[in-house]
Amino acid sequence: MKIRSELQYLNTGEQILEEGEDRGDRTGVGTREIFGLPQMVHDLRGDLPILTSKKIHLGSVVSELAWMLHGDTNLRYLIEHNNSIWNEWPFVNYLEETGQRMPEQGSPEWKEAMAGYLGQITADDAFADEFGDLGPVYGHQWRAWPGADGRPIDQISTAQQTIRENPMSRRIIVNAWNVGDLKAMERSGLPPCHTLFQFSPSTQTSPETGKPYLDMKMYQRSADWFLGVPFNMAQYAILLSLMAHTTDHEPRYFVHTFGHAHIYNNHFEQMKKQLARRDQLFDPPTLNINPDLTDITAFEPSDLEIVGYQSHSGIKAPVAI
Repeated sequence: MKIRSELQYLNTGEQILEEGEDRGDRTGVGTREIFGLPQMVHDLRGDLPILTSKKIHLGSVVSELAWMLHGDTNLRYLIEHNNSIWNEWPFVNYLEETGQRMPEQGSPEWKEAMAGYLGQITADDAFADEFGDLGPVYGHQWRAWPGADGRPIDQISTAQQTIRENPMSRRIIVNAWNVGDLKAMERSGLPPCHTLFQFSPSTQTSPETGKPYLDMKMYQRSADWFLGVPFNMAQYAILLSLMAHTTDHEPRYFVHTFGHAHIYNNHFEQMKKQLARRDQLFDPPTLNINPDLTDITAFEPSDLEIVGYQSHSGIKAPVAI
């Protein structure tokens, strides 16, 4: 029996709380986790994995995806699209590099200093170049992985072309885990959490459109179950849908597999609150994609419409830095 995407997520969250191993972690907050076993299979034919048990900020999901697909690594694009998900790590790096005192996270002083930092990125090109660039993170690796000969490798365009021209290939892989660049990625605070994804064009076709299906599997080495995973689920489902659209396929299975699947100790109550809504879910939304979009690397948030999204209210939780 097929289990709805959202229930897979909620059931695994409950399993982590009840059966997980308590561990220390890099942030000092501590987590409860299960390693290696969690996996979700989302069938995008009618079940888009966008959670309704709490509100997901879909504008940030979509704008970050566009940012990465463009190969951008500067915070300015995200700020201009009201997307704050990357702000904390480069802000802390900026304070440390300029020798400024670190305010308490979330305090009025923190918020005032953060607002000044973000304002300078949008107003000052030189400042944005020096303190707004996150290093060779996702977009750089996806679109300009440094080849052995020094020339950049565009993994996204290569994947798109291979799906079109050689659909039986078992090498349609995009990798963000560039070992040689991990130290430089620490400028943003985090090496890639969602590290690798692979496409598989199918020989089976949709009975509605006659188009072949496109499937995708993503491996996530580190998964913040309460804050991060809901974002990743939605974003990669949209990525698969966009790649299918631009290669004349129909999106089908998104397989999401995990290494360290964890809930931070200060997210336990929030996770329990979300689990209490398990029997009161809304129907999943649907996607409309601009029919004129033919190149996934040119995707902009305006090319996508998410239709019929209803949800319970958001549940706030602190970000572990």
